[in-house]
Amino acid sequence: MSYRYILRYYIDPGFHEEERIRELVEFCRDSLVEEVMFFYNPEELFQGYPAEEVLARWIALAVKVREALTAAGVAMSVNPWTTTVHLARGRSLPERMKSWQMIVGETGTVSNISSCPLSVEWQQEIANWFARIAREVRPVAIWIEDDWRLHNHEADMNYGGCFCPLHLARFSARIGRPVGREELLEEMLDHDNLLWRRYWLDVSRESLLEPARVIEETVHAAAPEVRLGLMSSVPDVQAVEGRDWQALQEAFSPGAPMLYRPHLPPYTETRALTEFPAVTRQSVAEFTPGSVEIYPELENSPRCGQYSKSAAFSAFEMLSSPLYGASGITINHFDMMGNGTALDRSFGPMLRARKPRLNALAELGATEADAEGVDVLFSPDVAAHMRSRSADSLFGIVNRSLGWSRTLGILGISQRLTARFDAARLTAVSDQTLRVYSDAEIQALLRGKLLLDATSVEILVKRGFGAEIGVKSCWWRTLDESGFAYETIAATGERMSAQRCALRFLSAEIDGGTELSTIMRYDRSRLGPGLYRFENDWGGVIVSCFYPLEEGQFFMGFFNNFRREFLQRTVLETAPETPVLCGRERPFHVYRNRLPDGKVLLSLINATLDAAPEVRFFADGVDADRAEILRPDGCWEPVAPACCGEGDRLLAESVPALDGVYLRMPGAAGAER
Repeated sequence: MSYRYILRYYIDPGFHEEERIRELVEFCRDSLVEEVMFFYNPEELFQGYPAEEVLARWIALAVKVREALTAAGVAMSVNPWTTTVHLARGRSLPERMKSWQMIVGETGTVSNISSCPLSVEWQQEIANWFARIAREVRPVAIWIEDDWRLHNHEADMNYGGCFCPLHLARFSARIGRPVGREELLEEMLDHDNLLWRRYWLDVSRESLLEPARVIEETVHAAAPEVRLGLMSSVPDVQAVEGRDWQALQEAFSPGAPMLYRPHLPPYTETRALTEFPAVTRQSVAEFTPGSVEIYPELENSPRCGQYSKSAAFSAFEMLSSPLYGASGITINHFDMMGNGTALDRSFGPMLRARKPRLNALAELGATEADAEGVDVLFSPDVAAHMRSRSADSLFGIVNRSLGWSRTLGILGISQRLTARFDAARLTAVSDQTLRVYSDAEIQALLRGKLLLDATSVEILVKRGFGAEIGVKSCWWRTLDESGFAYETIAATGERMSAQRCALRFLSAEIDGGTELSTIMRYDRSRLGPGLYRFENDWGGVIVSCFYPLEEGQFFMGFFNNFRREFLQRTVLETAPETPVLCGRERPFHVYRNRLPDGKVLLSLINATLDAAPEVRFFADGVDADRAEILRPDGCWEPVAPACCGEGDRLLAESVPALDGVYLRMPGAAGAER
């Protein structure tokens, strides 16, 4: 199985066409690119809904590009850059389309160009447009842009959604009386009227499913062989439009796997250590395994070549993607104005150099569903249960499901993103995720092993489960009010910053458990637990963290060597039966996968700009004495990580900055720590 490079690329009709086509074919050959995703009407050159002569001119060019690529053995798909349209940016609808219903945001702002997806005129226009591309260009696929959404269309819409007459009429029919935008918003953000919110999420979900079915039917009537792919952004945000991922997959690709490009932040190069691909892994985990082919979004924005993202950082993002099931990558590195590859001549050699290793990893068949470590629990249905943090915007019902995913990822603890609770594994939950579950389901969770953040603790106490987590009462305290300063680890006495972790913490009266760490005031007096372990009468083991993850200055102060060792030790002692990989001594992003052949893949990626002279790690349930290491040429060869105390292994291999080491070894079922 090859790891497929899909290059997103634009040639502007009449602007150095022949030169750009020759350059593109040469780049694909030299860089081992298998497919070009050819843009239509993109970004800076976006003309709104173009006139017939503009579309015809682009189609003629696209056919010419496809023929040149086909002759070179390279496939071509097409990416119309907009569907509902991301943002107006000064553009507006042509006169003939002024009768369309535009999106109306939660503030009442009416878009100048973004169509409501319930507009029948827009549905027919977009479907016929895509069908024409399919019929005349004959690409292998058409990719639906990530503006297939109701949110993030104009800043003055706040979250967005659509509160146009079409949407309001559908909602009003649900409840049996007319409802306006202001009343609907007020009720949806009310904690006590979740029924209205659920009805609204149903209407929003349907408004994106209906045009998807129209496009699928129209395109496949014109060209049955052309596949449809879907691009997306952030699952927690898209939950507020009631998104049903499986239904969208079936709408765009009934009875067959859908092409899927999940969001892979960041768009512009930043600190690699904090860029654990939690959002991407959650996006993948939303789908049933096998229902999609995964090609994450390797973005470079604003597409300035090396000035916005280096080849090394792009390689770093790619090197983890096969570990959560990616079959390849969609590459948006060059600009959308037709300048070709001149912005970055160094990018192609990087792609060629990484290809053998990426091919070898893709052949293993790893998926997010088979990842091993701490389960990070999320729910696609969370928006229907949220208690709003804001009285005036739907942003207030966006959950932050990934607090533990990012925390564990940065601290070198393997994990799996999942929407399904497994009592046999340690499960981490954050923010308001637990609101989704009934009392009976909460009881089942509390009979297992849980890792809670502060918001989860507060929810359980308020719902009457304080005795089962060892917390009698709890209340929030701010930094200015309490003066919390540092945290002391009970077992070792080491101190860690507290005041640089968050702007508040959850103070608690605990009962009967073990205070693993203590939050201290600047005058050295105790304020409350930092991390707390409790065993309840139901046989459950609950570890509670009293910080709200991802608030305030969290990523400045929370992470350090003490925290890594402390949390790793806590995980291993709390859930000895959960197979885990821990990266020791240095900041590694780690992944552990149970492969289809029963072997285990351990991957440690150096997320810093310093080379790691060696690799120390902990992994149970494996036969490390029969390990193989993946070399840059894509070949596996035997390697023997040495035992170095406390169950750790030491691999005498240097790992360059932003690079990784991959070890494959037999699983040792039932092995003891």
